[in-house]
Amino acid sequence: MCPSVSAVIPSRDEGEHLRRTVHALLATLPADSEIVVVDDGSTDGSADFADGRYPTVSVIRLEACAGPAVARQVGAQAASGEMLVFCDAHIVPQHGWFDAFSDALEGERVGAVGPAMGDTENPRLYGFGATWELPGLDLQWLPYRSEAPYEVPLLGGAFLAMRRDVYAACGGFDDGLMGWGGSDSELCLRLWMEGYSCLVVPTIAVAHRFRTDVTYGVDPALVLHNFLRVALVHLEADRLERVLDHYCRQPGAGRALALLAAGDTYERRAAVRARRRRDDAWFFERFGLSESAPGTPRRRG
Repeated sequence: MCPSVSAVIPSRDEGEHLRRTVHALLATLPADSEIVVVDDGSTDGSADFADGRYPTVSVIRLEACAGPAVARQVGAQAASGEMLVFCDAHIVPQHGWFDAFSDALEGERVGAVGPAMGDTENPRLYGFGATWELPGLDLQWLPYRSEAPYEVPLLGGAFLAMRRDVYAACGGFDDGLMGWGGSDSELCLRLWMEGYSCLVVPTIAVAHRFRTDVTYGVDPALVLHNFLRVALVHLEADRLERVLDHYCRQPGAGRALALLAAGDTYERRAAVRARRRRDDAWFFERFGLSESAPGTPRRRG
């Protein structure tokens, strides 16, 4: 019997946080579920605890770090659940999330759902979906709006669920994104443009460790590459110009542009646009994002 849900966890040098996340998922997942850990070139042995120890947990090891987008794709291809849940390796989900997510995903044109995202260091602070602020496409968390699931521009990638058929139809994450940054927002934007919606389930909370530092290096040029790739693939001239002007003056921009030129960005742009039903003008107008409008997280409880 295929599992009802597969949780995919990309992980790199997460130490004990990975073990805690796996245990938290095992405690909240249905019995017929699986967890796929994608060890993304870790050097700390953090995934060793799961080798052969849990019948529903498997570990895929990548020899070199590929980044979250590629790791998620690898994990999804190995998973077999009807629902795919992409989790960071440092989260604690609330009990009952699976049933609430299953209900929210029943709509035919629902592309992805996510929870109220909390901060493990500040448990009274929550974001309910997210939006962008131009010109940097900076992620801003949104405040609480209502108890029932509702549409938001973007969902955080720390805990995001999709039906397998939707994942297959849209192609999942953009594996042309390098290293850290941009993959969850890009997926949500693409889902909207292909005629799907993204919903936050405000009654479900997931605690997430927002790190101020990382145990491995984050290459600024790769982060810039990702923001520029998202802009070049999805945005029309006016907004694209604003994003390019913003980022092309920053350190690492030359290398980022060289990586873009060497990659498949323009082929990706043509392929994405051939599938979409809506454009970025629709998206920015739908959510009132023509001008920068950052959200404000709401304290919960």
